[in-house]
Amino acid sequence: MDGNGGSQARKGRGLTIARRSIQASVFALFVGLAFAAAYPPLRVPASNFLLRLDPLAAVVSIITTHNMSVITLFWPAWVLLGLTALSARFFCGWICPLGTCFDAAGTVKPKALRYYEPDGEQIRDMRSGAAGNEAGRRVSASRLRSAVKYLFLLVVVVLALAGVNLLFIGSPMVVVNNTVYTLLLPGVPVLFILLVLAAFFYRPRFWCEDLCPMGALMSLVSLAGKKLPGRVSPLSVVKSPSACTSCGACFKSCDFGIVEPFVSSREGRLLSSGCTACGDCVAACPAHGALALEGFGGTLYGSAVVKDADPEPPPQSSPWKGGGSPNRSSSWKGGGSRNDALHVGRREFIESVGLGAVLLAGYGIGLRKSPAPVLRMPGAQDESLFLARCNRCMECARACPPNCLKPTGIDAGFQKLWTPRFVPREAGCVFDQCGQACQRVCPAGAIEPVKPEDVRIGLANINRHTCLGWRGKSCLVCMERCRFNAVKMDGLRPSVIADKCTGCGACEETCPTHPESIRVKPLANAGSGQGGGQQRRGSRG
Repeated sequence: MDGNGGSQARKGRGLTIARRSIQASVFALFVGLAFAAAYPPLRVPASNFLLRLDPLAAVVSIITTHNMSVITLFWPAWVLLGLTALSARFFCGWICPLGTCFDAAGTVKPKALRYYEPDGEQIRDMRSGAAGNEAGRRVSASRLRSAVKYLFLLVVVVLALAGVNLLFIGSPMVVVNNTVYTLLLPGVPVLFILLVLAAFFYRPRFWCEDLCPMGALMSLVSLAGKKLPGRVSPLSVVKSPSACTSCGACFKSCDFGIVEPFVSSREGRLLSSGCTACGDCVAACPAHGALALEGFGGTLYGSAVVKDADPEPPPQSSPWKGGGSPNRSSSWKGGGSRNDALHVGRREFIESVGLGAVLLAGYGIGLRKSPAPVLRMPGAQDESLFLARCNRCMECARACPPNCLKPTGIDAGFQKLWTPRFVPREAGCVFDQCGQACQRVCPAGAIEPVKPEDVRIGLANINRHTCLGWRGKSCLVCMERCRFNAVKMDGLRPSVIADKCTGCGACEETCPTHPESIRVKPLANAGSGQGGGQQRRGSRG
């Protein structure tokens, strides 16, 4: 390769290095802020700042909280949406931590597992407008698959209106934050592992292109601003058809399968809503001036000539039957930008409706068959409201000083899966000492602020059959550990003063019997334990 070829290669590598560096920096910041959520949570920048960058979480929070004050809480998300409307889905290509993990999986994937790329003959068929070739069929199938994410977005919004929060599987920010927390437990982040394995063995960006509801929201917002001139766009891909050699390098290099840079004959900004402005097509393009990554009308990176590439010359007349832009008419069904409009086939519609029905059915079954209510942190005693608001990011658990919040397992029902629950046996709640740290870091507004004197997490219940005092043995642990004087002794027998008990769990944490003889239960079913429940002031067992 001569000097120009080397210059193009270096330019391409430089663009890739720049993007990878930004991705790695944001990912490191994300992990760092997850650590910063530990008590006392970082205030500047806020430890939940990147979680509030999620516009899908902002929309769901507005729906579930019925409180417009969350608009100010999610101001970073609105800034991101504004920039997306002016540019493209750049968040997905440059910032998203889950997308960074997918790109890493694609980078280390061996060539034997590489996903399909069209060869030279298929590229020529596409260029000549031949219908029915393998490349065309694959692009058409990919076009239909990519429509599923819009239907998934619809399912997420509709279920949010019904009080079902699916952000724990629909938001990449929540998935990664939950993963970091799970690894710190230590535990196994099952969903994250499955997604990365699928990216490794299938396609690196399959989730982003076909399924991600947050990506669908970004695509819709970016589509609304595609008609704006490039000079007002912070980041956009621009094409000059007169310089294009129709070699297909741009299409083959795109992880999202965007065909517009290859087939479009339109001068200026690309209109594809699925484009992330990652610049891979620009780095791969061997034709000088054919593609460029621009910011506010200025060229950030442009394609350059590779003299030894020997690209085939472009046809003198339009290769697309009917002439003109292939985005308007084409004999090839996959022609044009397959992301310029939303096309939903019968199969995709049925699949998405079926997914929503399965999720609703599972949620309903969980409601009917779930065990007794679980304990929650202060400010989350309205279970149905909390389940609708909580996105399962586990930021509250990271901020909890005594680590008394743990993820709920499937045993409590599908609708409670991965929600934070209070486990007094692990540690008592110190809400009166930490300033309700869990509420301060919650990005979704799922935890209400509560004054210490108004806190009622649950109510302690004594099992008289196993309690040492009730069996005639001396034990004053629960009374000594209670900070609120809610345990009184009648001789050796302890009893709980319901009017004073906050449910902090200090008594359960320190009870010397195994299993514990005093247990905090949710107010909904307090007093249903073996041997009776709490006792009123001055009563005897």
